[in-house]
Amino acid sequence: MELEGRYQQIQNKLEELSDFSVDSLTRSRNLFHLETKQVIPRRFEVWTLVVGLPLPNQLTQSFQTIAQQITERFPANTRFYKVLPQNYHWELFIVKRPDEDVTEDCLRKTPDVLREMLSNQPCCRISYRGFLITTDGTIIVKGYGEFDELRDRLRKTLPWASLQQSNLGHISLGRILDPVGYQCFTELKDFVRTSENEVYGEIEVSDVKYIHESQWYMEDREVVAVLPLGTLCH
Repeated sequence: MELEGRYQQIQNKLEELSDFSVDSLTRSRNLFHLETKQVIPRRFEVWTLVVGLPLPNQLTQSFQTIAQQITERFPANTRFYKVLPQNYHWELFIVKRPDEDVTEDCLRKTPDVLREMLSNQPCCRISYRGFLITTDGTIIVKGYGEFDELRDRLRKTLPWASLQQSNLGHISLGRILDPVGYQCFTELKDFVRTSENEVYGEIEVSDVKYIHESQWYMEDREVVAVLPLGTLCH
């Protein structure tokens, strides 16, 4: 399915609802400690390839504005996790999720294997236009670009990588963790529709970062390697 169709599927699922269901929100709630007023991401071990950390200033500011405009619509006491602006990123490819088994040897040799492959990979641009809200409360900005081929090459190059991969180019801005009521939910759906033609900017993908993440949403992570792409970067 073409990328626009993938995003449209997400929007269609939201349009069918009149509010977030507790069952759907549970998937998001399980990522956080909710015992205190401050929503704190849980600690999980993830090894992944990302672009950003940080993103260009213009994109970062635009995305902060979106998150702020959304939160202003919430009823009082709605729990929401807002991704820290310096942690905005595009997750290109996941090597190991928390519940998956990948050997230490494979994790350690991943940068060396990738360095050779990516040196022959042309740079690309990802443009960001409009945002969506998923049924589990995640706010994502829609990214468009030619990245399917790159992900296919990564799958072949890293046979030990996670079988569960995104087919989107999105950037996550946060997660809504409570139902918001019919009126607010209707306003959010209207806001999503009005964003369809809003152009936020683009990123040039000239390198990817190999990250060992110890806490969701990059609140605790180590940049293991920065891996440059090869040709046509400027």
